[in-house]
Amino acid sequence: MPHYRTTTLLDLTSSMSLLDDRMDFSKDHFKWASIKKFIYLAFTFSASSSNFDLFSKVVENVRIYDFIIFELTIGMTYMCMDVFIKQYTRKLDFNKSLNPMLKGITYGILLQSGLWTLIHASDLADSVRLLVTSLQSVPSWSKCQRTFGTNVSCVTSKDIIIRCREKQLTNLNITSAHINYQKSFSHFDRHVLTTRFFAVALVWIFNFFFTTVTDNTLLKLFKIAFIWRFLSTLIILILIMFTTKYHASIAFFQMMDITAPRTYSASVDHVTYAYGIGFVGVYDFGTMSPYTMIDNAVILFTIVFTVVSFARSFIVRILYLVLTSCVEVEISITPHYLLFAILPLSTEFLYAHRLYIIYIYANIMIATIAYLSMLTLSMSKLLHAEFRSIKNIYIVGILCFLGFSLSVPITVSMSSSSRLLGLIYGLNVTVLYLGGFKVAVVMWVYGVRRFSTDVHFWLGFKPTKFWTICWMLLPIVLFVLVLYRLYKLTQMDDLSQSITAAAWIGFSLLIVAIFHVKTIARYLLRNNLAGAFSSKKTYGPPDKEDRKRRQVYSETARLRQCTHNCHILDDVFDCFHIPIVSRSKIFASSSESLTHIYEAGTSKKLSDAIDVGLSHH
Repeated sequence: MPHYRTTTLLDLTSSMSLLDDRMDFSKDHFKWASIKKFIYLAFTFSASSSNFDLFSKVVENVRIYDFIIFELTIGMTYMCMDVFIKQYTRKLDFNKSLNPMLKGITYGILLQSGLWTLIHASDLADSVRLLVTSLQSVPSWSKCQRTFGTNVSCVTSKDIIIRCREKQLTNLNITSAHINYQKSFSHFDRHVLTTRFFAVALVWIFNFFFTTVTDNTLLKLFKIAFIWRFLSTLIILILIMFTTKYHASIAFFQMMDITAPRTYSASVDHVTYAYGIGFVGVYDFGTMSPYTMIDNAVILFTIVFTVVSFARSFIVRILYLVLTSCVEVEISITPHYLLFAILPLSTEFLYAHRLYIIYIYANIMIATIAYLSMLTLSMSKLLHAEFRSIKNIYIVGILCFLGFSLSVPITVSMSSSSRLLGLIYGLNVTVLYLGGFKVAVVMWVYGVRRFSTDVHFWLGFKPTKFWTICWMLLPIVLFVLVLYRLYKLTQMDDLSQSITAAAWIGFSLLIVAIFHVKTIARYLLRNNLAGAFSSKKTYGPPDKEDRKRRQVYSETARLRQCTHNCHILDDVFDCFHIPIVSRSKIFASSSESLTHIYEAGTSKKLSDAIDVGLSHH
């Protein structure tokens, strides 16, 4: 005889909070509404200026094939883990209950996110200045400005076009765009410093304004930024393909060339920027269903992000080919130089060149405004969880004030590109370490099996072998990448760049180590060292009854089998497809008996007879 578990009233009431919530979100259980919100949020988080160009191979030789492999195995795996825990606990500061050692990692992540915010605030200020300059009748990069002496050679954009018609190439170092870049970002005068200072102040004022609006309003901003970036990229792509068919075909084959040189480290860097490895990551601010299928959402985001990034890189590659047909490029190109020197000059060789300028800088502005707002608000919520007595709006104000104060030296440091590149290199090493440590704590200390059971309990399905294998191997991969980066750091020829990178790595790891030592010392004083590496009872869903259900949850009991070989996948229906609520009512009634069936006559339903028989079994 098969054994049937008796459902008690306590079992029924303890599961009602979770079941009611699942019924409330039943319309979104396959999550299209929530998945769309996730795509807006994740696309906003990936909107850093460093990810404006990925596959054009103008700055770095990032092949699309390598990037797809890294984002499928590293980026998607990390994002799925990080976002699921946030949805599962409905907290951004889940480290408090998951593992005390994650507190130091969280502060390290805050530090990296803060530096990344400062760098992008400077890029946003530069985009504002360049966009305003482009509205002039003759933009500054199109005309020569004598600032370094009378003996400096300078060729305006019009003269470059004339030379090009005569089949003469112009060296990039003597173009008006290069000299304007040197004036604006390397050799400051009083006017340039004042303008940049004013632009940085505007950036942080607007950042404070957008960060303090309601979450729903902020989500609308993310949606508008997504729609603008997607549609504007599509329109410019169609326009440039029809006006430059020859360059478009060459650009496509160059980008898809499988034999082209590759840079694996650059691909990993762009994956960390897009998927939040070592940063605060994507947080929905309580606007999504907690039962969103995160794996599906991450996969859809990956498709959208890769397609739009390829289209944008395709535009950049075409613009670069148009430029190099008239200009000889013999210097190394950084992402900043690409945005504020190469691309403005390249648009001068096309019709409707102002349209391309507006597309480039409006794209960066809108995307970076939303990006900074998300980072600032996420950091403020993490700090508010540590300092409950301070209101969140005050924390946002303090962060914006500190951001403005620290953006000024960051802006001035642009005069030494090697130092800035060293700072970014140190950040890239640190975020890989922080991300690897975080995944190791979750998957090796908490356990990949327990984590998979959390997913099964919360969403009703068990993660596939692909996810579990990637979660197990991801810490090893990230730590190997850290060691490789440290080795490359010792091989750098630029001393100032290597010193800046090493200083930032050492400072970041020192902050993390201080919190680690403090945490271990606190548990040692309690004679409970094991508690520093174990999760608390408060870890899990926010509802207390749901956490109790998780503690007694068993996958084998959930997948119990009826006598007629059908799998019951939830606790709403028991064997014979009879609702548990109706069976509980029958069990609670002591007046029912087999004799009542015959007294009621033939109108009694056969299912009731089966229920009563089971209750006496």
